[in-house]
Amino acid sequence: MKFENNRTKPGIRFIDLDRGEKWVSQADNCRIVLIISGRLDTSFSDIKQESISANKLFFLPSGYGCMMSALENSSFLSIDISDEEYLYDSFRMENLKKSEHQGVIYLSFNEVINGYINSLLIYKDKSVDYDFLADIKAKELICILKASCSKEQLDDFFSTYLTDDLYFSEQVRRLSQNIKNIKELSDQMHYSYSGFNKKFKKVFGTTAYSWFRQRRANQIFHEIYHTDKSLKQISTDNKFNTLSHFNEFCHKILGASPRQIRNERYQKQNT
Repeated sequence: MKFENNRTKPGIRFIDLDRGEKWVSQADNCRIVLIISGRLDTSFSDIKQESISANKLFFLPSGYGCMMSALENSSFLSIDISDEEYLYDSFRMENLKKSEHQGVIYLSFNEVINGYINSLLIYKDKSVDYDFLADIKAKELICILKASCSKEQLDDFFSTYLTDDLYFSEQVRRLSQNIKNIKELSDQMHYSYSGFNKKFKKVFGTTAYSWFRQRRANQIFHEIYHTDKSLKQISTDNKFNTLSHFNEFCHKILGASPRQIRNERYQKQNT
């Protein structure tokens, strides 16, 4: 399995996977992923899992993890969108209609996107320092999407990103990766506890407690079902005091014990 390294990873990544090999992204920057060849099983932080074939691209906001498993030899590009203000300004996201779609939406390559990918492949083959151009190439891709897609397509494509308050939601997604509770997050974002909860409900349309509980449940399900980590390690990593508390949480929120969830994966693989 291949993992991104936060300390060394470039803004543009070329990833090649052999059949059966997996790649796990970090849930840090916004990014656009372009599938060049092959076919992959993808699973995201919100549990959604599906197969995606070549000549498709999708968007991941910061805070969205992704694991990709190659169903055949595959290659893809990952482009970091580090200048989020440019992304916001380019699409005037406060004016975009919130899509009814939930989760990640895929777009198909067109002639211009194929040309864009070919330019990066040429840089790679000629040993050009393409990472030095990463910010420029990210902005170029955004310009291509603006010129190539309808407003409705853009609404869907960025549906995981749109909220009533972009800065607040991005801070929540970034900081919530390493916080223990809502009080700690409200302190880091310089809100009173009550003020944070009011703001959160306005932006996300649900309570902070419900959102964090569901996010935690999604992460735990993902680790049980999609990884080979031991159940004890998953329990420890997610800060459960005992395995019995971990089992109780899974029964109550996920509807089954950790062992039952993992056995369901084994049964599916065997069939």
